[in-house]
Amino acid sequence: MTAPLPGPLAPMLATPGPMPATADGWSFEVKWDGMRAVAHCRDDGTLTVRSRTLRDVTAQWPELASLAAAVPGGAVLDGELIAVDDSGRPSFERLQPRMHATPATARAAAALHPVVYVLFDVLWLAGENICTRPYAERRERLSALGLDAAAWRTPGTLTAEDPATIESAVRGLGLEGVVAKRTSSTYRPGERSPHWRKVKFLLSQEFVVGGWTEGLGARTGSIGSLLLGVHDTGTDDPGLRYCGRVGTGLSDAELDHLAATLAPLAVDASPFTADAPRSTGLHWVRPEVVVEVAFTEWTAAGVLRQP
Repeated sequence: MTAPLPGPLAPMLATPGPMPATADGWSFEVKWDGMRAVAHCRDDGTLTVRSRTLRDVTAQWPELASLAAAVPGGAVLDGELIAVDDSGRPSFERLQPRMHATPATARAAAALHPVVYVLFDVLWLAGENICTRPYAERRERLSALGLDAAAWRTPGTLTAEDPATIESAVRGLGLEGVVAKRTSSTYRPGERSPHWRKVKFLLSQEFVVGGWTEGLGARTGSIGSLLLGVHDTGTDDPGLRYCGRVGTGLSDAELDHLAATLAPLAVDASPFTADAPRSTGLHWVRPEVVVEVAFTEWTAAGVLRQP
């Protein structure tokens, strides 16, 4: 028997930022659009999976049950749980039903939306704490475990002389982004470190403002979010289709400017053809103002994700 594993370890987090100017001293990985998870694999074959907030979610992911048996001597692994769409790309929308499944419904949910645990770090191995070892060494030791099966994978890192080449390739695949990691970096559980840098790719598009919601808290008496729409010009109904709301990324000055711009456009009825939100605190306007919005993706229901 090896030494016991440590208690719960919160995952190390990356700091948002641009791609490094040079590849020297950096390693690059795909940024997976999923749920972060740390797996404690004991050498008796038992497994505990914890979320980023250290919640025990083992029962939600029955397809990982035999992972511990694949790691002789035990280990603590770090990675991302992902579900893929019909094109093979990670789909957070498909993952969401699994995240909300109960232990009683987990097996049925796994059959409908199976996940893959994408591994990218090892923190404890065969009784040894290797958090203090450099990332490059930890990555080599993780790869040496050969953890590749239907429900878990260990993809390689991305290499190129110019980081811009990596960014272009990952963008071309329609993936969420890149994580750049200092090859010399140690693993610091629970900390957000500049030695790990997440580069998130965003889509951008113009949308028509069809209304706004009242703000709460610090935004009381002001705009909370804008109600967005697009004209379905390629359909039989070219009206304004509701596609979500956006309230982040706006300064106080921009909110004041929007309030002054939208006030003369107020109308009593929704300008959206269908699926407009129904709640209190909604204000409709003539669809004349256009804004540019950054977002991560379109959902299958035609709504913006993370605008």
